[in-house]
Amino acid sequence: MPTERSPSDSINTVEEKLIGLPSVMPGLQPTLPIQSSGAFKTESLKFSKQVSPRSRALSIALIAISAALYAAAIAVTAPIPTPWGVGHFRPGVVVPAFFAVVCGPMIGGAGAALGCFIGDYALSLFGLTDPLLSLIAGVPGNFVGFYMLGWFTSRYKSWLAFQVGSLISLIVGNLIAASGVVAYLTFIIPIWAPWPQDVKIATVLGFTLFWFSTMLPFVVPLVPILVRRVSKYSHGPLRNPGLTWGKPKDFAYVSLCITACLLLLYAAVILTPFGDFLFIRVAEPQHIFWIKTLILIAAAIMLLFGMVVSLFLSHREKKGID
Repeated sequence: MPTERSPSDSINTVEEKLIGLPSVMPGLQPTLPIQSSGAFKTESLKFSKQVSPRSRALSIALIAISAALYAAAIAVTAPIPTPWGVGHFRPGVVVPAFFAVVCGPMIGGAGAALGCFIGDYALSLFGLTDPLLSLIAGVPGNFVGFYMLGWFTSRYKSWLAFQVGSLISLIVGNLIAASGVVAYLTFIIPIWAPWPQDVKIATVLGFTLFWFSTMLPFVVPLVPILVRRVSKYSHGPLRNPGLTWGKPKDFAYVSLCITACLLLLYAAVILTPFGDFLFIRVAEPQHIFWIKTLILIAAAIMLLFGMVVSLFLSHREKKGID
């Protein structure tokens, strides 16, 4: 004979069936009603959306887009001569920096490395560079530098971290690239092999200083503007990464610290013999003064950027705008 079932048994059966059912909507997990002491709590069914990881195909597409844009930017400024006759003036690093902030470290680093190689390979057809030099110097330097920048911003989620991350990642990435250039011209094509070791080290530091001081003034002010403008019209993979601006005084403090470091560096290369030694092998000695002045220009831009953003944040804070 069938036994009579209590209301609480019926509720338990319904719950078991619900638990056994697959989720109707992918990425949504139901929060089921809770039974306590045989009584059914009247709680509404809630759903928590889980963000699915970026697909491999989408990641590859983003890397390809970043690489193509970066390669095009490299080609545009490649004709501008550099003091050593090696390497390029590359304000186009804004492109991989943007992708590193918006899409994360791997896409930022891989797009920068691939774009660097594609751009250099295209320039090699006109005798402007060497693909092997790109593989030894540019590719690893770009990958490490922009991977670090993406890691900083994804880890700390603030534009303060972006400023500090830009400073550190550009120094490290350019130091790797500069070391690769000197190694290539010492061991692969031994044009610089007869140079004393201290001159080679000084040249590595000179390259790093030149590239860093010509990249930082473009990356720090322009990437936040690009992120804001692009994410405004994109709700897909290029959406705003949600970095916070922080308090006005904190932003101003970080900007002032970076500016102070750049000014100390400028004083060192202007007022001491060390500055002249860094650029002892420059192909055009008359350009040495202007190379040093680039550090002062970078300091001025960082100070101006920090002050403008701090004033803007103070204005928003007074008006109660988030």
